[in-house]
Amino acid sequence: MKNCEITTAESIITYMPEESAPPRKNGELDFQDPWESLSFGMALALYEEKNFTSWDVFRDRLIQEIAMWEKENGEHKDNPDWNYYEQWLKALESLVVETGMLDKCDVDARAKEFLTGERDEVFY
Repeated sequence: MKNCEITTAESIITYMPEESAPPRKNGELDFQDPWESLSFGMALALYEEKNFTSWDVFRDRLIQEIAMWEKENGEHKDNPDWNYYEQWLKALESLVVETGMLDKCDVDARAKEFLTGERDEVFY
């Protein structure tokens, strides 16, 4: 059996294992807020631009973030405090910092600007 790297964004999402797969509603990706779809798209775009070598690098971080949340809060199924994309964003921020795309201070400063309304433009 051939072992090959999944390379397209569509393939990545389709074949993500259950423990890290994004939420779906009627078979479609389910985003509750715009920031969720933006962080989702950002991770895929960074991968497609070859900013990290393997999707597994991101997926492993995502699985770690989910496991840490569950360790602190219990099983996430049916927990009203659970937000899959918060874990997605933590994994993305971690990867961006670890690969040197941005440093932690830049990530924190930009997040603060958006939260306080100092920065409201979003580039699509």
